[in-house]
Amino acid sequence: MRVSPLLTLLSALAATALMFICLLGGYSTTTLTNLDMFNLNISQIANTKFNNGTGNGCNCVEFVNGTLTINGTAVVNGTLTLGYAELDLFEYYSVYAINYCEGNYLPSYQDDHASAVITHCETPSLSRRFDLVKIMETAMTRLGNALGEDISFEDLDWPNGITSAFIYVQSAGAAMVVFFLIGLAFLILATLAALWVLFTTSKAAVKFILITSVLALLSLTICAGIATAITTIVVNGINANGEQIGVSAQQGNVFLALIWIAVALLFISTLTTAATLCVGPNRRSHVPVRQYEAFDMPPVATKRRPMMMPYYMQPPDSGYWDAFSSRRMLVDPRDNEYYGYGEEFR
Repeated sequence: MRVSPLLTLLSALAATALMFICLLGGYSTTTLTNLDMFNLNISQIANTKFNNGTGNGCNCVEFVNGTLTINGTAVVNGTLTLGYAELDLFEYYSVYAINYCEGNYLPSYQDDHASAVITHCETPSLSRRFDLVKIMETAMTRLGNALGEDISFEDLDWPNGITSAFIYVQSAGAAMVVFFLIGLAFLILATLAALWVLFTTSKAAVKFILITSVLALLSLTICAGIATAITTIVVNGINANGEQIGVSAQQGNVFLALIWIAVALLFISTLTTAATLCVGPNRRSHVPVRQYEAFDMPPVATKRRPMMMPYYMQPPDSGYWDAFSSRRMLVDPRDNEYYGYGEEFR
């Protein structure tokens, strides 16, 4: 078995396996949950209490103009009517390639040693995109309807930098999925062709592997670059603007490592394919099969070429005449007229 096609096949198989692993991350609450692109901690906002007096979550007791107020609502005749509610949000979000999961911190988000526990995952879909701003708007609308108040991002002191970060990555997320699928399709074709090349010496098969490998390499490199850009923009945008409101993000190093390792393996596969095409297969593979070995027939005798002899050793020929030979060749010994005198000329 030749080494170069085998190395091509193993590299392509490993890259294909890694890409499928990245694609299946977060499929359920127990399936590859550590392969997230990034995760968010919004526990402080999720546990903020809103009321129908202020709508800003201020838990304070103070005197305003000589009147006792609690959370911005005046106490009249010792009676205070307030309604409290929280945003219907999870404390923890983990974002994957085609899905995202939600969870909470246990035992409590205020505990320094609390750990995130995923309790729910959305149904994986190629069109699914995570948008924290949209999730927040939906939660604030429900809360405002429950309290009879109009709650907006201003009540949360929500920074525009976080909103801008998610706006920038919406179209990039769709492009990442498209290049991911294109690269994975070409990678599967290259893997099947590499398996075929193990049992054939056809150059057409090697050329097909090279074409599919190059296309897969380009697509997956673009995909990995977009994934890295999305992770960097979101994490940096949230951490730079969300400290005051208690929102933080962390990038998923495992996902980025796997996808770039897959690109490196595919690059190795492409190089070995190019080397196979340039160097060519072993010459021994081109030795023609003998007829009796292929068809169980006796060997055919080889036609030998006649051996040329010097002119003085060739049999005499009456048609031969050499003007530059010696005198003894002027008379043909087979000529009956001069045969009797032939000895005189020898």
